[in-house]
Amino acid sequence: MYFAVLPQQIWLVAMALVSGAALWRGGAPEKQAAVANVAAWFLTPLTYDTDATGLQWGVLGVDALFLGFLLWLALTTNRLWLLFATAFQLLGILTHLAMVADSGVPALPYRWGLVIWSYLVLAALGVGTLVHRRQPLRAGAVSSPTRR
Repeated sequence: MYFAVLPQQIWLVAMALVSGAALWRGGAPEKQAAVANVAAWFLTPLTYDTDATGLQWGVLGVDALFLGFLLWLALTTNRLWLLFATAFQLLGILTHLAMVADSGVPALPYRWGLVIWSYLVLAALGVGTLVHRRQPLRAGAVSSPTRR
């Protein structure tokens, strides 16, 4: 269900590496986004519809919740990477909405579109974690929102 085929296994490894790095070396926003990303990954297969060829309403719901969380983080923190992650997640929502607008969209491009946007969200998290670690520590800035 979660890693039955090679693309799911590749995603699991990539997500574990990036989310693990964010939890280990990231600040509070990176850690929160990593936990939310893992939660979305865990919840997504639980919401699959039996009709594998049409719009996945449950997946749309999980993706919308994740988008809302990323948007909230982007608006309440000063992390540039969150703007990119939120934009990529919004493009995933638009991919779902393309299926609403035209049910003739084939299932494979629909699903691969969602995969592409998910990898880009993950890449933004990875870059955000790297940038956070490379920021120089300024005196007194340890407790500021920039370093958290």
